Amino acid sequence: MSVILWTLRREVRALRRYNLQSRGETDPTRFVEALIELGPTFVKLGQILSTRPDILPEEYVAALERLQERAPVVPLDVIKATIKTELGGKLADHFETFECDPVASASLAQVHRATLKDGTVVAVKVQRPDMDALISRDMAALSFGITILAKIVPRKLRRSNLSDFFAEFRRYTLNELDFAAEAQTIERFRLNFVGHDTVTIPNTYQKLTTRRVLTMDWVEGLHLGDAAAILTDEKKDKLVSGLVNMLLKMFVSDGLFHADLHPGNIVFHSDGRLTLLDFGMYGQLEPRQQDRFILYWMAVVQGQTRRAFHHFRAQTDALPDADEAAFFGQFAKLAEEFYTSPLRETSLAKIYLEMMQAGYQTGFVFPASLMLHAKALTTAEALLFELAPDARFEQLSRPYIAREFAARVASPNRLAKRASQILPELLLLGELPPQTAMDEDWDWSTTKALANDLASQIGLTNVDGGRTMLRDLVEHHALPILQATKPALNVPDILKATWRRYDELERNLRIAETTGAMITTHLAALTLAIYESLVAQGQSPEEAHGLVYQIGWSIYEPMSELPLMLAKTLSADPTKQMRIATNVFRKFPFGDPAYGWRDIDTDPNTVGFDCTKCPVASFFKQHDASGLCVKTWCALDYPLAQKWGGKLERTGTIAMGDDHCDFRWNMDPARPSQQNNTKAET
Repeated sequence: MSVILWTLRREVRALRRYNLQSRGETDPTRFVEALIELGPTFVKLGQILSTRPDILPEEYVAALERLQERAPVVPLDVIKATIKTELGGKLADHFETFECDPVASASLAQVHRATLKDGTVVAVKVQRPDMDALISRDMAALSFGITILAKIVPRKLRRSNLSDFFAEFRRYTLNELDFAAEAQTIERFRLNFVGHDTVTIPNTYQKLTTRRVLTMDWVEGLHLGDAAAILTDEKKDKLVSGLVNMLLKMFVSDGLFHADLHPGNIVFHSDGRLTLLDFGMYGQLEPRQQDRFILYWMAVVQGQTRRAFHHFRAQTDALPDADEAAFFGQFAKLAEEFYTSPLRETSLAKIYLEMMQAGYQTGFVFPASLMLHAKALTTAEALLFELAPDARFEQLSRPYIAREFAARVASPNRLAKRASQILPELLLLGELPPQTAMDEDWDWSTTKALANDLASQIGLTNVDGGRTMLRDLVEHHALPILQATKPALNVPDILKATWRRYDELERNLRIAETTGAMITTHLAALTLAIYESLVAQGQSPEEAHGLVYQIGWSIYEPMSELPLMLAKTLSADPTKQMRIATNVFRKFPFGDPAYGWRDIDTDPNTVGFDCTKCPVASFFKQHDASGLCVKTWCALDYPLAQKWGGKLERTGTIAMGDDHCDFRWNMDPARPSQQNNTKAET
């Protein structure tokens, strides 16, 4: 306790000098000076506070962003002693050369350039002496101070989420003291960027790394200002592209992000590569937070303010005096500012951070990880503007977000897990379960076992032996069409015969490789069953084809809405919209490996690919009904193309006897459809 009180007295003296300093300096500047005087713990505190504009006024945050550590150089003898203690042996046992003067000296460590025995140039980061004791003492004092504050101003403490902030600060600082842990973090980033030629992460040398010594590759390159000043526009464009993709991969795809991307922590190379440095400060989003950010981003760029607010608000905890109406009012005002402000005055990342500040001001607390995410993204975006002052991050990131969204929604495991938690409540209660009732992870084998039991039991209470869910889906669409177009038909008898025939076909239907193929092949069996039932009731093959086609389109059209909505959300370009929509369908329900696909080079106004494997066509061929497939399933692709804003051009399908189905989705409105010139004429 005496040590803690001594530390507190030291802090109070520094703060008193801060208050008594000449008024010639601004308060934020003197605040920064006081932190530097207090030592490394408080320098780190200032760096973390610069990520929390919800705690400090804007002018203080700006001053802290410019905080430069000043620390005296540790004598070489002390550095040698540390290396000997940590690595064993003499300096010469590990390094061929070791420069006496450090290239950088900061509050926690200093860095020396050295050469390994094999000639590799490395950077050796060596911790300053007695850091553990100093940091532990300061942390204890700060913790004691927060405990006192909790008793004096409990409401203010809750509103600022200061306890969580201190826990995050403690984690960051202690992590920075453990260089072995930093090396592990570097390896996590390296694994995430395997195969990305534009981003390099320095190699670490495990045998020369301990808790107090970190050895990694020496990196030569350009600093941000030099890259912006001397590189050609072409090379800068390449750097901008690489930078955007790197940022989005960290902040959106991986969730593991570098949280201190100021210009000193990134090196630019003239060949378009980027190298990240100093991984002591990083953040990690949970999968649901990543999903929310994607949905928030999609809503903001479409001008859907209420939808964006929903996903934003969902990530907060409301204090007892929280004012949601006031929060939405400020949120909507900031959104309008984003939509209408000139290019240089605002950005998506800046608005993202300011919206969090609005939440804080109206009584809503965000997780510390999200605050760090927002501030780190804003800092990183500033790098982009230095290279490309007129860039719009939301425009550059749109294709990436589109790919990420499509990959997430098309994941079979993700779809299955979501469906398993939504469908039971939806079917029994007619309502969707709230987010708080959704589990992120559980033993998936238990769900599979239950699903197998349900699959064997579902529909057995139906007197006709039909599958209830499938029956309801099909009859919902078939009944009105049959009754409207063929009022003289005995529709109940047709449907009973359909389900009896379906049961016969289904018994011999093998289980497909994917969920999507399982659904489509069972619907193919149902197509054949209803067609045969119509013919048995006196309809000609042509009439039966037409009725089945109408029923099929009635089911198929709603399925096409989601890919179209997604495509229009992400792009205004009709050809890109078609490519996105068809890519989604090629993931689900028509996904690999049950279906086979190959892309085809076409003109700029056409999206082209071939289907090389189709279980639906195989089913109809097995039952000598390929003509039915052509007149129904194949024919449905034409109105689908029109709904998605294009025209389908086709010369053949697998059901016609060709070795593939060709899809050429033409988006040129002046170009006539070739539907009537193909063998697929309907």
